[in-house]
Amino acid sequence: MWAGRSELANALSRHSTIPLLQRIMIRRSGAAMAATHAAAEALPSCKEARVLIARLPSEGSCEFAADTGSSMIHLRNPKTGAKACYMLTGDILQEVHWFKEQFSSWFLGDHVLEDGSLYVGTPVDPIFLLLPILDEARMKKADDAGKFRSLEEILYVEDYPGYQHFSCLLGDTLDSVCEVREIGTSKFYRLNESKVLSWLCCKVNNTMKGLSSLEGHGSMLEGEKEVQAVGLIGDYLKDSDWLDKLCTYLGVDLQASRKPQVIDESVPLFNPKPNAGKKEEKGLSGKSKTQKKGSVVGMRKVTQFFAMER
Repeated sequence: MWAGRSELANALSRHSTIPLLQRIMIRRSGAAMAATHAAAEALPSCKEARVLIARLPSEGSCEFAADTGSSMIHLRNPKTGAKACYMLTGDILQEVHWFKEQFSSWFLGDHVLEDGSLYVGTPVDPIFLLLPILDEARMKKADDAGKFRSLEEILYVEDYPGYQHFSCLLGDTLDSVCEVREIGTSKFYRLNESKVLSWLCCKVNNTMKGLSSLEGHGSMLEGEKEVQAVGLIGDYLKDSDWLDKLCTYLGVDLQASRKPQVIDESVPLFNPKPNAGKKEEKGLSGKSKTQKKGSVVGMRKVTQFFAMER
């Protein structure tokens, strides 16, 4: 369901840093759901704790080290620009989703957590979150490709200090979407449209391969998988910006695929119309109506069975 190997990472407190220590058994009340791994050594009050499923920081280990921490940071949603919560675990950036059933709770060791909500962290490519930032940073004009900016300038976003963590996440990945100029030991970046479209096409192709491996998607036509993949990638792109450019580049019409299918009126519907058959009944003769109603000769009325004897 989620990319990579996901484990139950922690009982998440409200603090920004999450200690990941001892193994516990967590079971969902009213359902057969159990998982292991890492919780706080001493849970705060049960009202403070949260349950989170997230990806491990390293593929080779199934246990977290005692000094491993995960930080919750706020970044802009790449599609809407609204503030959203993300989790940074080692060198993995994960977006945090929240699920809540109407009646649910958690058993955490000897504690009962009244809040049965569940947080799920799924890895996301940092470039998706940086595309709007890089686009703004180049200050492009109609007749000008824009300016080259240093990484420090790009990652400085007012009211969002969380972007400063990206300096240790990106490495050379910016080269895949940006033109790079080196002056001495310093590098300067400018977003390049053709590179971005090529990078997005690679993401679409990888998503199509992932869809092919899912149950029920293997029989889909390539065109259908491409439309669905573009739609999934589009959840991280602004409609009026890169999503429109990607659709134009690939020749995909998302709006046409979202139109509801028209039902052929020649095919009878499951529920017939309430007035259907009345016209046919009007054409019946008096004799036919009597036959349809059935003979009542020799039959007593129902009310006679309940009449009082005198």
